[in-house]
Amino acid sequence: MLIIILAAIWMMFEDWVWDSILAVMEKIGRLPVIRHVEAFLAKQNRYFLLTLFCVPFLIMIPAKLYGLYLIADGKIIRGVTIFILAKGLITALVTRLFVVSKEKLIQIKTFSVSYYWFKEKKEWLYAQLNELSGWQAAKLKITKFKLRIKRIIRSVRREASD
Repeated sequence: MLIIILAAIWMMFEDWVWDSILAVMEKIGRLPVIRHVEAFLAKQNRYFLLTLFCVPFLIMIPAKLYGLYLIADGKIIRGVTIFILAKGLITALVTRLFVVSKEKLIQIKTFSVSYYWFKEKKEWLYAQLNELSGWQAAKLKITKFKLRIKRIIRSVRREASD
């Protein structure tokens, strides 16, 4: 049970990062130069897109390893910075590339099988988590907290506009 909780927390964090990056990358995607690049990508072969999809991961691995090396060498701030930048920038790139090329990537059988397998496991994990009474209570408290924050923000905005 503990493994399910830890895995679910990690996946929720990844989902939050993914959703946040999607929002930022969507705004960046409105830039004319990015729209041209995305239009070019939309015309490409699915295997070319798969190759492009894999390249960032091949860059991220050595960058993250270098960050870990720096941390182990006592250069903690520099190592953590490189590690986080590599993870963040590459994830942002892969996120946008996935959004732009998902329809074509899904046409590749191995990619499609892997994608739907992962999606199914993720849905199963969330279903397991949602059955836990502690999780349900935590979700309720989080929802109430978010509503309270929204009310505070609205009242501050009203006061500022008056």
